[in-house]
Amino acid sequence: MTPLQGIRAASKGTVTFAQGCERWSNDQSGFPAAVAAAEAADVAVVLVGTWSRDQQELWQGLNATTGEHVDVASLNLVGAMGPLVQAIIETGKPTVVVYQSGKPISEPWISNSSAALVQQFYPSEQGGNALADVLYGTVNPSGKLSVSFPYDVGTLPIYYDYLNSGRYTDPGSISVNGTLNFGHQYVLNTPQPLYEFGYGKSYSTFIYSNVSLSSTTASAIDIITASVSVTNTSPVDGKEVVQLYVQDVLSSIVVPNQQLKGFKKVLVKAGKTVEVAIDLKVQDLGLWDINMRYVVEPGDFVIWMGSSSKDLRGNATLTVS
Repeated sequence: MTPLQGIRAASKGTVTFAQGCERWSNDQSGFPAAVAAAEAADVAVVLVGTWSRDQQELWQGLNATTGEHVDVASLNLVGAMGPLVQAIIETGKPTVVVYQSGKPISEPWISNSSAALVQQFYPSEQGGNALADVLYGTVNPSGKLSVSFPYDVGTLPIYYDYLNSGRYTDPGSISVNGTLNFGHQYVLNTPQPLYEFGYGKSYSTFIYSNVSLSSTTASAIDIITASVSVTNTSPVDGKEVVQLYVQDVLSSIVVPNQQLKGFKKVLVKAGKTVEVAIDLKVQDLGLWDINMRYVVEPGDFVIWMGSSSKDLRGNATLTVS
């Protein structure tokens, strides 16, 4: 089920299609037809991304941008795809850009310029119907990223659980009008993610409140329960993935600044509040010490609850004795 088939099956209006370009070509001869189709429409949907090949096809010399022994030096869109997206956005029509890919795509300007951005990792046979369900609101998306998306390939590696450091981030940037804003990490970019681990939007909006622990003190053999109230402030029923991260305040060795230790997906009806409880084994707060022994060190641990690794909404402190 292709995206076009899925959208046409879901639509009650007129759906027009123009190829625009191939994913593996610089040929822009299809741009005029694509622009004309967008100008005549209420909303434009542009599908771009990566492509893979069966191993037999690779042996035959066919190209691909994802797959086994298929490496890239850039996470940008290939060939004419970027210019096609720009041409459609410049029509002034609301433009939904859909990334169909097997890896992160790094195009911050699309994030800043499109009306909406959908990440559809390789969707399999019913991908067209799945995409249409999300675009038309039949399904309220609730997925969260299991990887971080960088601003640029030059800022890799990027991951949420980096080691603690005394150095703060001083990013730079190039503004839309070309002004250079110099920083240090990086001079004209940032090591922070474009989309962080655990990120994902929904047609619903959620607020968190009242983070609490079943006990604020524990020993290494205990299990505690972290709880939080999640309220859906939108008129749309939705599912939220509540994430629990732990910050070790003081340790004998350098440890990650935070680590995901639990999560739970919950349905929250429009205007309603649900109480979400996640169990946490204190044993899972341990580390491998300088003598390579796994130990749970005494001290304070901050238990964070939130919607992603950067969007942490509230916390409580657990003291381990």
